Amino acid sequence: MSFADYLNSLFFGYLPYIALTAFIIGVIYHLIISDKNVHATSTMFLKKDRLMMWGSPMFHFGIILVFFGHIFGLLTPPALIEIFMPLATKRLIAITMGAGAGLFALGGIFLLILRRFFDIRIRRTGSFQDYFIILLIALQICLGLMSTFYTSRSTLADYLTFDFWAQGLVWFEPNAWRYIATADIIYKLHIINGFFIFILFPYTKLMHMVKVPVLYMFRANKVYNK
Repeated sequence: MSFADYLNSLFFGYLPYIALTAFIIGVIYHLIISDKNVHATSTMFLKKDRLMMWGSPMFHFGIILVFFGHIFGLLTPPALIEIFMPLATKRLIAITMGAGAGLFALGGIFLLILRRFFDIRIRRTGSFQDYFIILLIALQICLGLMSTFYTSRSTLADYLTFDFWAQGLVWFEPNAWRYIATADIIYKLHIINGFFIFILFPYTKLMHMVKVPVLYMFRANKVYNK
């Protein structure tokens, strides 16, 4: 195995399982072992301005569309897609919706970054992880938009290799990484950064996305706002 193959197998064959395992362990730890109360230091209580009013819903709406677009787009078998539409149509929908949702999320996180970094009161209350994770997500959105642009200029066969890779991981195909071994570096950075975010997820403020709904559903605790 060449050094390039070794890196591809590490990042696209082993890293997905490592990231998913770290994510599950971290979530279980925070939901069961750790303090079950939600201590999300929301800056909304410090200052609710137009940057928050516009940036937060734009970011959340866009990122949710992007997330579920990735899940359904990558994990739905092509044979099932072809029952409803040609694969070329699916690719076109992925490009247009992905670009629209990505730009929406990028606009939202840009406003939130302005607020986080340039509002003195907000900046003084932030921690290192607050700044690090928001920049990491912004980078991920930019890489995603660049990947969408590359997809718009690539062939359908190149586009489908990512479906085969993702579905190969689900079915524990040992050499699934080979599907995207020759993919452009932009795609690879997007994937690696995404799994890195998954690893960090349970240990950042992003955990409220899982913690609040689960605790509310089981009524383990109550969430109080001042």
